[in-house]
Amino acid sequence: MNLGQMMMAIGAIVMLGVLILNTNSTIYQTNDIMYTSEFGVTAISLSTSLVEEAMGKMFDKVVADSNAAALIDSTLLTLPGSLGPEAGEGYRGYPPLSGNRDFDDVDDFNNLKICYHSEVPADADATPGYIQVTVPGIRAKYYVTCTVTYVNPPNLDAAYAVRQTWHKKITVFVTSPSATGITGVKPDTLAYPAIMSYWN
Repeated sequence: MNLGQMMMAIGAIVMLGVLILNTNSTIYQTNDIMYTSEFGVTAISLSTSLVEEAMGKMFDKVVADSNAAALIDSTLLTLPGSLGPEAGEGYRGYPPLSGNRDFDDVDDFNNLKICYHSEVPADADATPGYIQVTVPGIRAKYYVTCTVTYVNPPNLDAAYAVRQTWHKKITVFVTSPSATGITGVKPDTLAYPAIMSYWN
């Protein structure tokens, strides 16, 4: 083998090495994008499901009771500091066998905390203060928290704690230790707000 053939062989090996490194880098980036997309879609699905469930409930317990005076007087609605489940209520009757009733109005979702996790034993560790929900096929833990506040137009972004209004805002926050934000910071949090209004 002469010097020219030797140089061509070394050049081919260097090019092969560069090609392999680029291929590995592309595969890594593709997997990273795939996992980030999966976590984002799952977070959006969890938050959307919870908001839709809350929106299917009555606006307030006094409206649910069909109290005629409450249908025209917002001061009879639940006080801003009392938003949350009433005694004997739990999310879908949680904890099991407790005799708790399911939530009946949207403000019962205030301060709700749920941990969705896989069937993997390492994920099944209980998170204090969170309702544990096992979801077959889910690939990470997701922590979901809800807040419900009164809001007053025109500023629907700020909680209105002065008095009751005909508008409640539910915000669902979803975070996962596996989810990475656009900036590369872990964990990333999705905030999903929705407004429920009562028109009489």
